[in-house]
Amino acid sequence: MEGWGPVEGWGPVEGWCSVEDLVRSAFAHAPVVMANEAHSGLARCVRTREVGVRMIQAAHEAGVRRLAMEALPHQRGEPQGPILAMPPGREGYLTQPDMQRLIGAALDLGWTLWAYEAVIEITPDTDQEHLRSMEFTNWREREQAANLCRLLEAAPAEPMLVWCGNSHATKWKDE
Repeated sequence: MEGWGPVEGWGPVEGWCSVEDLVRSAFAHAPVVMANEAHSGLARCVRTREVGVRMIQAAHEAGVRRLAMEALPHQRGEPQGPILAMPPGREGYLTQPDMQRLIGAALDLGWTLWAYEAVIEITPDTDQEHLRSMEFTNWREREQAANLCRLLEAAPAEPMLVWCGNSHATKWKDE
Protein backbone atom coordinates (compact mmCIF):
# COMPACT_ATOMS: atom_id res chain seq x y z
CA MET A 1 0.00 0.00 0.00
CA GLU A 2 2.88 2.37 0.63
CA GLY A 3 3.39 4.64 -2.31
CA TRP A 4 -0.21 4.53 -3.49
CA GLY A 5 -1.12 7.91 -4.80
CA PRO A 6 -3.47 9.75 -7.09
CA VAL A 7 -4.25 8.16 -10.41
CA GLU A 8 -3.19 10.30 -13.34
CA GLY A 9 -6.17 12.11 -14.82
CA TRP A 10 -8.33 11.66 -11.74
CA GLY A 11 -9.45 14.73 -9.87
CA PRO A 12 -12.04 15.67 -7.29
CA VAL A 13 -15.41 14.04 -7.75
CA GLU A 14 -18.00 16.58 -8.77
CA GLY A 15 -20.51 17.30 -6.02
CA TRP A 16 -18.43 15.85 -3.19
CA CYS A 17 -17.28 17.93 -0.22
CA SER A 18 -13.63 18.62 0.27
CA VAL A 19 -11.94 17.03 3.27
CA GLU A 20 -11.78 20.48 4.85
CA ASP A 21 -15.51 21.12 4.38
CA LEU A 22 -16.36 17.67 5.69
CA VAL A 23 -14.26 18.15 8.84
CA ARG A 24 -15.67 21.60 9.55
CA SER A 25 -19.21 20.28 9.09
CA ALA A 26 -18.53 17.27 11.32
CA PHE A 27 -17.21 19.41 14.17
CA ALA A 28 -20.17 21.79 13.79
CA HIS A 29 -22.38 18.80 14.67
CA ALA A 30 -20.28 16.74 17.10
CA PRO A 31 -17.44 17.32 19.60
CA VAL A 32 -15.59 14.19 18.47
CA VAL A 33 -14.65 13.19 14.95
CA MET A 34 -12.93 9.88 14.29
CA ALA A 35 -10.66 9.24 11.31
CA ASN A 36 -9.64 5.75 10.32
CA GLU A 37 -6.34 5.35 8.47
CA ALA A 38 -5.56 2.47 6.13
CA HIS A 39 -2.73 0.19 7.17
CA SER A 40 -1.78 -3.45 7.35
CA GLY A 41 0.93 -3.93 9.91
CA LEU A 42 3.54 -1.32 9.04
CA ALA A 43 2.45 -1.10 5.39
CA ARG A 44 0.19 1.88 4.93
CA CYS A 45 -1.40 4.27 2.49
CA VAL A 46 0.69 7.43 2.88
CA ARG A 47 -2.07 9.45 1.22
CA THR A 48 -4.34 8.72 4.19
CA ARG A 49 -1.93 10.49 6.51
CA GLU A 50 -1.54 13.37 4.06
CA VAL A 51 -5.31 13.78 4.20
CA GLY A 52 -4.96 13.61 8.00
CA VAL A 53 -2.72 16.69 7.94
CA ARG A 54 -5.43 18.52 6.01
CA MET A 55 -8.00 17.30 8.54
CA ILE A 56 -5.93 18.68 11.41
CA GLN A 57 -5.66 22.07 9.72
CA ALA A 58 -9.42 22.20 9.10
CA ALA A 59 -10.20 20.99 12.63
CA HIS A 60 -7.92 23.70 14.00
CA GLU A 61 -9.98 26.31 12.14
CA ALA A 62 -13.05 24.75 13.81
CA GLY A 63 -11.52 25.23 17.28
CA VAL A 64 -10.12 21.74 17.89
CA ARG A 65 -6.88 21.47 19.87
CA ARG A 66 -6.75 17.79 20.92
CA LEU A 67 -5.65 14.76 18.92
CA ALA A 68 -6.17 11.29 20.39
CA MET A 69 -4.14 8.59 18.70
CA GLU A 70 -4.20 4.84 18.95
CA ALA A 71 -0.52 4.76 17.87
CA LEU A 72 0.65 6.63 20.98
CA PRO A 73 1.78 4.25 23.70
CA HIS A 74 1.25 4.72 27.41
CA GLN A 75 1.96 2.53 30.40
CA ARG A 76 -0.45 1.32 33.05
CA GLY A 77 -0.83 3.98 35.73
CA GLU A 78 0.61 6.75 33.55
CA PRO A 79 -1.55 9.60 32.27
CA GLN A 80 -2.83 9.40 28.70
CA GLY A 81 -1.50 12.90 28.08
CA PRO A 82 -1.15 15.64 27.38
CA ILE A 83 1.80 14.85 25.14
CA LEU A 84 3.36 18.13 24.08
CA ALA A 85 6.29 16.99 21.94
CA MET A 86 7.01 14.46 19.24
CA PRO A 87 7.03 11.07 20.96
CA PRO A 88 10.25 9.13 20.53
CA GLY A 89 9.83 6.83 17.55
CA ARG A 90 11.68 3.77 18.66
CA GLU A 91 9.56 1.38 16.63
CA GLY A 92 6.39 0.97 14.65
CA TYR A 93 4.21 3.70 13.24
CA LEU A 94 5.96 6.50 15.10
CA THR A 95 9.15 5.93 13.07
CA GLN A 96 7.35 6.55 9.78
CA PRO A 97 7.96 10.02 8.28
CA ASP A 98 4.32 10.44 7.20
CA MET A 99 3.11 9.70 10.75
CA GLN A 100 5.67 12.15 12.10
CA ARG A 101 4.33 14.80 9.66
CA LEU A 102 0.78 14.16 10.87
CA ILE A 103 1.77 14.43 14.53
CA GLY A 104 4.00 17.43 13.77
CA ALA A 105 1.11 19.24 12.08
CA ALA A 106 -0.90 19.04 15.30
CA LEU A 107 2.02 19.96 17.56
CA ASP A 108 3.01 22.91 15.33
CA LEU A 109 -0.51 24.29 15.84
CA GLY A 110 -0.16 23.99 19.62
CA TRP A 111 -2.36 20.92 19.99
CA THR A 112 -2.05 18.33 22.73
CA LEU A 113 -1.74 14.65 21.93
CA TRP A 114 -3.52 11.93 23.89
CA ALA A 115 -2.91 8.18 23.97
CA TYR A 116 -5.87 5.87 24.07
CA GLU A 117 -4.43 2.47 23.14
CA ALA A 118 -5.13 -0.38 25.53
CA VAL A 119 -2.23 -1.19 27.82
CA ILE A 120 -1.04 -4.53 26.49
CA GLU A 121 1.59 -6.22 28.58
CA ILE A 122 3.57 -8.74 26.54
CA THR A 123 5.76 -11.17 28.44
CA PRO A 124 7.75 -14.19 27.26
CA ASP A 125 4.79 -16.32 28.42
CA THR A 126 2.21 -14.38 26.36
CA ASP A 127 0.20 -16.67 24.10
CA GLN A 128 0.71 -15.10 20.66
CA GLU A 129 -2.31 -16.96 19.32
CA HIS A 130 -4.50 -15.30 21.97
CA LEU A 131 -3.36 -11.88 20.68
CA ARG A 132 -4.96 -12.78 17.33
CA SER A 133 -8.21 -14.04 18.86
CA MET A 134 -11.61 -12.36 18.69
CA GLU A 135 -11.71 -12.43 22.51
CA PHE A 136 -8.53 -10.34 22.67
CA THR A 137 -9.70 -8.01 19.89
CA ASN A 138 -12.98 -7.36 21.70
CA TRP A 139 -11.15 -6.72 24.98
CA ARG A 140 -8.79 -4.29 23.22
CA GLU A 141 -11.67 -2.42 21.57
CA ARG A 142 -13.47 -2.07 24.93
CA GLU A 143 -10.28 -0.78 26.57
CA GLN A 144 -9.73 1.77 23.80
CA ALA A 145 -13.34 2.93 24.08
CA ALA A 146 -13.01 3.29 27.87
CA ASN A 147 -9.79 5.30 27.44
CA LEU A 148 -11.50 7.64 24.96
CA CYS A 149 -14.43 8.04 27.36
CA ARG A 150 -12.02 9.08 30.13
CA LEU A 151 -10.49 11.70 27.83
CA LEU A 152 -13.90 13.08 26.94
CA GLU A 153 -15.11 13.10 30.56
CA ALA A 154 -11.98 14.99 31.67
CA ALA A 155 -12.64 17.86 29.23
CA PRO A 156 -16.18 17.57 27.84
CA ALA A 157 -16.19 21.08 26.37
CA GLU A 158 -13.02 20.52 24.33
CA PRO A 159 -13.54 18.96 20.90
CA MET A 160 -11.23 16.15 19.85
CA LEU A 161 -10.04 14.51 16.64
CA VAL A 162 -9.43 10.78 17.06
CA TRP A 163 -6.94 9.08 14.72
CA CYS A 164 -7.19 5.30 14.60
CA GLY A 165 -6.10 2.48 12.36
CA ASN A 166 -7.83 -0.05 10.20
CA SER A 167 -11.37 -0.80 11.26
CA HIS A 168 -11.22 0.47 14.84
CA ALA A 169 -13.75 3.20 14.07
CA THR A 170 -16.10 0.74 12.41
CA LYS A 171 -19.50 0.27 13.95
CA TRP A 172 -21.09 -3.13 13.55
CA LYS A 173 -24.68 -3.84 14.41
CA ASP A 174 -25.09 -7.09 16.29
CA GLU A 175 -27.79 -9.23 14.76
